[in-house]
Amino acid sequence: MKQLLCLLLLMISFSVTAQQTVHIKLNQMILEESFNELNDIWPVITNNDNFFVFDKGEYFMNRTKAESPYAIMANWENDLNTFSMRASLMLGPVEGVNQSLGLVLRASNDGQTAVICDINKLHRFRIRKLVDGRYQTITSEGKNGWIKNNAVKGINEYNEINIRTNGTDHDLFINGILVYSFRIEDLQEGSFGLFIGPETKGRVDYINIYADELYRDKSKIYLTDDEVRTLIKENESLKYDLEQSLDARALELQNAIRILENQLKAVRLINLQLDEENTQYAVIKSAVDTQQIDLLVDLSHKLIENITRNRQLKIENQLLTDSIQSVKTNFENLELELFQKIIDQHTEEQLFIDSILSTFCLKDTVFLLEDSTLFPGLKIDSLRMDTVTFDSLNTHSFSLNKIGNDSLLLDTLRIKEITKLDSIIDKKRIPESE
Repeated sequence: MKQLLCLLLLMISFSVTAQQTVHIKLNQMILEESFNELNDIWPVITNNDNFFVFDKGEYFMNRTKAESPYAIMANWENDLNTFSMRASLMLGPVEGVNQSLGLVLRASNDGQTAVICDINKLHRFRIRKLVDGRYQTITSEGKNGWIKNNAVKGINEYNEINIRTNGTDHDLFINGILVYSFRIEDLQEGSFGLFIGPETKGRVDYINIYADELYRDKSKIYLTDDEVRTLIKENESLKYDLEQSLDARALELQNAIRILENQLKAVRLINLQLDEENTQYAVIKSAVDTQQIDLLVDLSHKLIENITRNRQLKIENQLLTDSIQSVKTNFENLELELFQKIIDQHTEEQLFIDSILSTFCLKDTVFLLEDSTLFPGLKIDSLRMDTVTFDSLNTHSFSLNKIGNDSLLLDTLRIKEITKLDSIIDKKRIPESE
């Protein structure tokens, strides 16, 4: 009884005297895993010893082997030495007494060094250090390293475990309560993982890892405020260009839609025409369907006759058109010939008249006054009088014998008194004109 009381007082003293040793701000999230979908960080294992799968936003773990525990490591490289590892773990009901579930941190690549913190269904936690493949218990105050604490929940309940370290000092929080602080000086950065004991079932809701707010991951790019502002401006410019491009694309799509609509209308018209043609040929189809051979043959003969008649009419129409064109051409040629003949005849007459005048006439017009006489001794080969005007004509005073004329032509003779032309025309001296 006294031993039990001393153990209880010792556990209470550890719980009360634990003081926080890591005061650095660890608020920069480096890894966030909620197990909502498969990824390359946490593997899926299904064999006789282990069954680890993603199950409805949780990572289900089942270790069936009773002889040894198992550690599954995250496929995530890092150089963290100062960090905070948070996880939500739940133990499942099993009959085995050695079941446990916990976290692995700062593990070397060869698996020879690491820090392991796990819990069991008896409301206990344990911290161990793996050196050269052998366990060293850090929580040596408890039996086999197990320390009971009321902050640890039992089976089918989630326990939030948070381990914070600055590289040397470590603080362990379970469900928000600081339960243990310890120091390790000879470990460097390493991998993270999960630890499951023999014959254990459990679930993991999430695992998050945080670093110092000043930490800079080598695999990431960190920008200054000016660079961030520049990127914001570039992003706004790209956004504007994208909107303009989308507007142009929308306009192209509208034009394409309009073209397709027009094509659709054309197709509809064609379909209507085809429907009308189908209606016209419905009689033939009905005849074929009902085996009315006589009607089909009769229609075929009529169709052939109509086609032949149409072809003959087209040929006759073309012949008539050609004939009309030929007659029109011949008529135009005939008109040209007639006009040419008229012009030639008129030209010949004019040439004949000009030849007469040039041969027999030196004076075109002679005007004679009243009681005048022609000058004697003047010889005129041809005398043409276009107009002769007399008030009175004395035929005796107008002596033609005094004039030697080969020809005398009087086109017009206007007198006031009646005078016989026979008395003034010497037929022997003046030849008749043609």
